[in-house]
Amino acid sequence: MTQTQLATSSDVDQLENILRRIEAEPPDAVRARERNAFDDLAGPLGEKLVLFGAGPLGKGILAGLRKAGVEPLAFADNNRDLWHHPVMGLPVLSAAEAAEQYGKTACFVVTIYQGSSVRRQLASLGCQRVAACAPLLWKYADTFIPQCGLELPHRFREQCASIRQCYAMLEDGLSRREVREQLHWRYWLDFSALSPPLDARGTYFPMDLLSPAPDEVFVDCGSFDGDSIQSFNRHWGSEFRHAFAFEPDPVNRGALSSNMEKIGIEDRVTVMPYAVGNMNGQVSFACNSSASSHITTQEAGSTIECRRLDDIEWPVTPTYIKMDIEGAEPEALAGGRELLRRHQPVLAVCTYHRSEHLWDIPNLIRSISPDYQVFLRRYAEECWEGVCYAIPRPRLKRA
Repeated sequence: MTQTQLATSSDVDQLENILRRIEAEPPDAVRARERNAFDDLAGPLGEKLVLFGAGPLGKGILAGLRKAGVEPLAFADNNRDLWHHPVMGLPVLSAAEAAEQYGKTACFVVTIYQGSSVRRQLASLGCQRVAACAPLLWKYADTFIPQCGLELPHRFREQCASIRQCYAMLEDGLSRREVREQLHWRYWLDFSALSPPLDARGTYFPMDLLSPAPDEVFVDCGSFDGDSIQSFNRHWGSEFRHAFAFEPDPVNRGALSSNMEKIGIEDRVTVMPYAVGNMNGQVSFACNSSASSHITTQEAGSTIECRRLDDIEWPVTPTYIKMDIEGAEPEALAGGRELLRRHQPVLAVCTYHRSEHLWDIPNLIRSISPDYQVFLRRYAEECWEGVCYAIPRPRLKRA
């Protein structure tokens, strides 16, 4: 007996109820809802914004708002090291200071990835208008969508067939529940529809689903500073055979090499200075010295080398491939099509960079190799840190 669980008629009915509601909403009504969702939350304070969170998401949203001609009043942040040191020219205040100064005159938009506790914090401090960032992204869709993992609701109607296809082949009830809840949240921004995320320590390595192989060969696409390889090492201990770390950002790559030396596994890690995609050659790349470095179509990016996984000369055959490459996952899967068909490594592929990836990535994997057993899991709030696992049947954990 494995972890798999066939879809019940109740599962299918629950999905169909959601999709029928999506298909039945008049186009004019859904477009109006997109335009007005943030203004309905912000009310008369909507032109005056305080962004809570001066990290990567907050910086990205500030840059996008400025492109749209909107200048927020300030950042607020719980990190005291940032207080009173401007970020991108915007002052950074403590939550208490920001609430005292702007709590009745501005809308606070929470620009961090795990924002529910901060929304409660701001409400407790007396802030009259507090919003998640998602409705703001809808309002300025020309700037933010689809780059921020969301999609406008009116575009879901054309994706219903792909959603049904994905849902029908998912292997367990948790995966199907995730699709239903994500549809409900992404279409109506109903936060109450979401189950709590799973323990983030299990990200990429669902030990309740798979049996580890003692001679595992791990391929880490989007290695950043080696955090995923360190997690892999904790799960496998000294049992794994080798790891290949693909990281094109030179600053990240330096941190990666240093971290591998610190934990004493540098002799079993080969660092590959490439992006991963469906072509061999040079691509434009945004080197942000962070986990958000990514392939870009903008000419301002750095030029780096990209490789197809099928064309790598592997000294040992990969048995486990993780991909967190900022939206380039479908291209990387296509570039490893023969490797996946021939050797069926375990796959852990992020689905949260683009809204449609939640169903398109499982569909793509099964089109490449129908023998994979496919699961969906999420390790953060809202849509963030969603992962598709594709596991060959012999690697499934036995109950």
